[in-house]
Amino acid sequence: MLLEDVPLQIFADRCVQVCFVLFWGIFILSAFLAQSTTIWPDYAEQIMTAEFIEQLESMFANEISGRSMNDDLAMAGFYIYNNTGIGLQCFAGGVLVVPGIYITVSNAALLGASFGYMARPDVAAGENFFHFVTAHGPFELTAIVLAAGAGLRIGWSWVRTNGLTRPASLRKAGQESMPVMGASMVLFFLAALIEGFLSPSVVPYVLKAMVAIACSALLMVYFVVLVMPRSSRHAIR
Repeated sequence: MLLEDVPLQIFADRCVQVCFVLFWGIFILSAFLAQSTTIWPDYAEQIMTAEFIEQLESMFANEISGRSMNDDLAMAGFYIYNNTGIGLQCFAGGVLVVPGIYITVSNAALLGASFGYMARPDVAAGENFFHFVTAHGPFELTAIVLAAGAGLRIGWSWVRTNGLTRPASLRKAGQESMPVMGASMVLFFLAALIEGFLSPSVVPYVLKAMVAIACSALLMVYFVVLVMPRSSRHAIR
């Protein structure tokens, strides 16, 4: 596989596309329902539980005030470890297909509800929450989608072999999923660095928002723009 085909292989993978639509569709719907207090008043409490909401509000009750360099280093290491665990969970669940879909939907619903609830105008901690999560959000959320897609690619190879034996289909799927999982791990790592150093800093929110926009633009260019002219010829089925 040529290096220039790596972004193409990731974007064109049908399993990645399925996980992308599934994750972001549930995320946006969940955020909308959690933000609204009229459409489904108890939605946020049912998805996150009252204890989780209380913990979330308590965690972001105080303004972002920065940390020492040693604390930033320690937390960056923790985030790398934690993100790796999330990625492996999404990947392992995808290998079994149904658990992978469940994990993807559950993560999307919980994260979406968290964003939606904290966006309510009457939630005092909401501003601090978005001050913290905005910068690293694009990389971290995209990494979850890619990890789920990589696992689903392998899991689906047991269901649809395209005329190959199941071991051969599994080997082929393993090769196809390597660039996807590799990209996921890179994004989890970069998200952890941003979360460890930039997110808790006292840098103005507008700069963090600019970082998020830049990260989103980079992802768009890498996964979409670079492959559009060739995607119809190389799509992975």
